[in-house]
Amino acid sequence: MKVLSLFFLFMVQAVAAVITPAAILKTDGLISDMVVREGKIYASTDVGVVNVFDLSSRRKLSSISLPSVQSSSGKIFLPKIYSVDHFAGSTVMVSESGESFRNVYLWRDNRLVKVIGNASGLLIKKVRFVDANHLLFGLSGDAVVLMDVKMRKRLYEVQAGGGVFGDMALSPNRSLVAVGDESGEIVQIETRSGKVLKTLSGINLDAINRLAYQKNTIISGGHDRRVGVYKPQGSYFIETNFFVYAVGLSPSSSIGVYTDGDENELQLFEVESQNKIGRLKGGESLYDTLIFLDEHTLIGSGEENKIYYWRIP
Repeated sequence: MKVLSLFFLFMVQAVAAVITPAAILKTDGLISDMVVREGKIYASTDVGVVNVFDLSSRRKLSSISLPSVQSSSGKIFLPKIYSVDHFAGSTVMVSESGESFRNVYLWRDNRLVKVIGNASGLLIKKVRFVDANHLLFGLSGDAVVLMDVKMRKRLYEVQAGGGVFGDMALSPNRSLVAVGDESGEIVQIETRSGKVLKTLSGINLDAINRLAYQKNTIISGGHDRRVGVYKPQGSYFIETNFFVYAVGLSPSSSIGVYTDGDENELQLFEVESQNKIGRLKGGESLYDTLIFLDEHTLIGSGEENKIYYWRIP
């Protein structure tokens, strides 16, 4: 009887540890990128639209639409927006051009302006604001480019590594960027100067899919089924049984999260102790973006038209 009671107690605790979404938001298309800025969610989609949601009410506030593009064969279609960011009232979007390279648009003062076109020859994978006048691009060939928006001029182009670009993440104050690639190495670069500061290696042994950066801590998820944790007090990795497609860090960098397995579940863990503290589930596709809003709230998205909210006890 005692053994049976312990079994039921274990089952109750296991069920309690699985957290389902507290809310689900719907977008106009499949989500390709998502950021949280100034109390709002900016979600880019594959139908040429960025949907903007209010964090508090979770209502859709507005949408930014890009013009159709034409392929070399003459087909006209709505462009996929690969990356989005927002800073000080401006929204930047990297999208299909209909040809080999990318378009970059700025939405500012209710006006849409193309700042980069296909003729630039840039195959941009990701964009982030460094400040209101400077954009940082991560290129497919593992280079990082800083652009002055007003002058429409590239200030530098730095080769982060020798492989294919995986992901980049800015430090909270935007002074540093961490860039991960197919080698499994992470390069830290000063965003203003383009100076390469250090290379973090030896933890991820294959392509890095996603990075998260809070305070002095970086975590990575890779094709080697490892979650890398890089911090000044000592780095380590967590072994999983499936490719790690997304990771996230709480604002204090005390709680981490990563995709775990092929059932669209997420694992929470304490960064300092490495203890696993709960699992999240609820999505219909593999997550590729995970963002902590605070220490107890997480949002996530994958290649579907839904944003998931979880409350963490």
